[in-house]
Amino acid sequence: MATLKKPLVALLIAPDDGMRQDIVAGIKLITIREGYREGYEPGRLVMLCCQIEPWCVMADITKVRHCLLSEVTQAEWEADGFTSREEMLEGMRRFYPAMTWDSAVTVICWDNVRGKLVDLWRNFQAGAFGGK
Repeated sequence: MATLKKPLVALLIAPDDGMRQDIVAGIKLITIREGYREGYEPGRLVMLCCQIEPWCVMADITKVRHCLLSEVTQAEWEADGFTSREEMLEGMRRFYPAMTWDSAVTVICWDNVRGKLVDLWRNFQAGAFGGK
């Protein structure tokens, strides 16, 4: 009997060099997305990619939570790079202009980021600090 495999899921990442570098470095391990998103579940492989500039890494989804934007925890918005709840709302409005505190969101966490870009970054770090 054949084993059914789930389709690969992806998260589009903005062409922001700082954000992408933090993902490759394993610093950014979370995203907050508008709406209740299906298909993302712990244990699933996710492709983090940019449709504007060629960039892609793989990761393992570790946690998914559906809530209202007002229910996103301080730990979650800080891990996503925001310094305050208000900055989170304004940052979300860059991508989702109609976002309000009552908007539904999906919080997606990942770990074990890997791929060629991660390997290149690790090799660069090892060379930059004289290690292996």
